[in-house]
Amino acid sequence: MKNKSLNILVLVLLIACAGCCPKAKQTIEPSQVIVTSYPSSIGEAGVAVYLPEGYATSEKDYPVLYLLHGSGDDETGWLTKGKAKAILDSLITNNLCQQMIVVMPNGYLEQTGKYYAPESRLWMESTFEENFSQLIAWTEAHFRTINDKQHRAIAGLSMGGFHTMHTAALLNQSFDYVGIFSALYVPHTKQPHSERIIEMSALALSDKPAYQQTEALLAQQFANPPQLYWIACGVDDFLYQDNVVYRQYLDEKQYPYEYHESAGGHSWHNWMDYLTIFAQKIFNQ
Repeated sequence: MKNKSLNILVLVLLIACAGCCPKAKQTIEPSQVIVTSYPSSIGEAGVAVYLPEGYATSEKDYPVLYLLHGSGDDETGWLTKGKAKAILDSLITNNLCQQMIVVMPNGYLEQTGKYYAPESRLWMESTFEENFSQLIAWTEAHFRTINDKQHRAIAGLSMGGFHTMHTAALLNQSFDYVGIFSALYVPHTKQPHSERIIEMSALALSDKPAYQQTEALLAQQFANPPQLYWIACGVDDFLYQDNVVYRQYLDEKQYPYEYHESAGGHSWHNWMDYLTIFAQKIFNQ
């Protein structure tokens, strides 16, 4: 009888202690990056996907930023050189931007997993832009995404800025946020302003629909304009004048945009800053 009373007393004390002790802090699943591939019209193409903290344990759907690399990089460029994961983790942890999925595709569909080969210029033959809808479909089939214009953004640097400009125009009702960082711009009625890409102009001025119909596609895009069309460039960037000419064109057409000008040139220092600023501007409606 004595032992039974003692056991009851111990049980009561344990219950009381459990009620007094603070609950263990719930841990949040950290962010993660998946490097994989998706099916394009010309074969498997590389892609890296950033999933924000808590994605694995939540049931919510997320907006998506498609983030494009520059010449010489691949789907890991923004992660290894641009510190995209660290930037997004910091912004999200400090409630400075919305939680989002970030999809970083390889811009060279014919060279999945490889670096840019100078003799290959397929990146200016619109293969990437024409396959982008397949990337969107793959993303929305494999991850918990919000599948409308208001919850899609696209941004890119240099070559990726060129791809961003033309993809957003080609799929002109797919993205409500467009970020163009230090982008190459090839006017369709003039020679490009950067000597480095003069020899490439014949490709960009070819009969490819994504490039040949840019003005008409931009008119369609700005008939129902994105909530944010954001252009950024450094004053010492070798593509600075291209950006001046592109903004003059947008001004002439009275297409709305925001412009951010910084010190410095064509560098990861600037592009990391641009991503930090742009990420805070999107998906806030």
